[in-house]
Amino acid sequence: MARGSLLALLCVGGCAFLVGRPIRAAPPKRTRTRVASAGAAKETQLDLSVLIAGAGPSGLLLAHLLLAAGARVRLLEARQDPREPGSLEGRAYALGLGIRGRTAIRAAGEKLWDAIKPSGFASERFKLHIAPELAIDLRSPEDNKGLEPSLLIYQSDLCSAMLDELEANQGSGRLEVSFQSSLESVDPTAGTAKIKAGDQLQEVSVDLIAGCDGVNSVVRSSIAAACPAFEVEEAKLPGRFKVLRFPRMPKSLDAAAVHAIGGPGGSSAFVEPTAGGACALINFKEGGKPEGLPGLWELKDAPQARETLAAYFPLIEDALDEEAAQQFVSQKASQASTVRCNSYHFGRAVLLGDAAHSTGGASGQGCNSALQDSVALAEILQAQGADCVPEALERYSQRQVPEGHALLDLSLGPGDSAGPIRKALYGLASLAGTLLSKLGVAEPPLQTLLTTNLMPFSEIRRNQNFYFGDFPTEEEFNAVIQKTSH
Repeated sequence: MARGSLLALLCVGGCAFLVGRPIRAAPPKRTRTRVASAGAAKETQLDLSVLIAGAGPSGLLLAHLLLAAGARVRLLEARQDPREPGSLEGRAYALGLGIRGRTAIRAAGEKLWDAIKPSGFASERFKLHIAPELAIDLRSPEDNKGLEPSLLIYQSDLCSAMLDELEANQGSGRLEVSFQSSLESVDPTAGTAKIKAGDQLQEVSVDLIAGCDGVNSVVRSSIAAACPAFEVEEAKLPGRFKVLRFPRMPKSLDAAAVHAIGGPGGSSAFVEPTAGGACALINFKEGGKPEGLPGLWELKDAPQARETLAAYFPLIEDALDEEAAQQFVSQKASQASTVRCNSYHFGRAVLLGDAAHSTGGASGQGCNSALQDSVALAEILQAQGADCVPEALERYSQRQVPEGHALLDLSLGPGDSAGPIRKALYGLASLAGTLLSKLGVAEPPLQTLLTTNLMPFSEIRRNQNFYFGDFPTEEEFNAVIQKTSH
């Protein structure tokens, strides 16, 4: 989800829930998976021991897929079980599952998707609020053309549903799930890891260590320490954000739509419906302070927070009760980060999702692309076999590194190397596509391509070379990956 100004929203299309009309694109590549779905006959038995660090969506989907293929899986999560009371800290935001995420989840079987759907809210509406009295419909049901809508769902609810289904495999004796257990370190070459649970420190040896452990990945740090050729670029995105949960959508807003609302001082609010109410992502800049009002980062008192938030965002005023104000002042502001790696593996360790390629929420495709990573890795492992883990991981990097680099480029827009003219042209083209595509007089915006079809991110990025500059070739990516593989 975008965490910037409304101009950035228009230029990049950065919202997890903006769903555009279907694109007549080339048939998507690599949509057939070799991974056996749960309950289906397996093509082969994958005799592999796997340690998965991180029980977020990508780690859970990888566990589903590898268990179905015959592997033995140990799943670690430093936080508590999301189904336990009081477990929402760090998971209290909603995300949107578009066609990429839905397709990836369905690789584990339609039953898993059916278990997830009731916890979410299907929406195909998106409104951009220019002023309290003026809104533009960027997405409406008439634009759907038969496309399945995005599913808006809290990450905690998504993980809970995936865990419930995963527990059905406990009887196989091939699954172990450990909450409040953290990965301390990894030896990628030896395939060993040190795990801390309470006061106990345990060392385990496995065939594969999968780092689904987010932006601050321990697995990635261990790869960086072990492989001199491995490179990672990390950057903090400007601005900070807090998340509010409402029992219902504010009365002045369409209860079935996602809303982008501009505020003073460079602030904005993204409000989306959820299965049990609504979720608001409040974005602000430290130092961004309108005349006569305190900055949002300064608020420490709930009554003052309620009054100030209502002044910043009048459209959500009726939902800003005492509980919402207390949520705001009690919550530590978050700052999004980006991650770019030149390879996603070393030895017997591999990176997925934000551990490999975080966009900081700038495109709304973070969870969707992480789920695609899980399918890609499981598919390649089963195709290569348990005796060829290093070779399988190299193939995984060759396939997914271009995708991660492309998504980050597309999420942030042209960089400084593109020059001011190309950047300006890109902004104008994006604005025209966003506002005029509904009239049929302009190409659909970039976000439509990201959200509504399975065209590889790398292909979409290469089609934008005029604005961004040349994207590396497959051979160039592979040459770098090969250097980090040995």
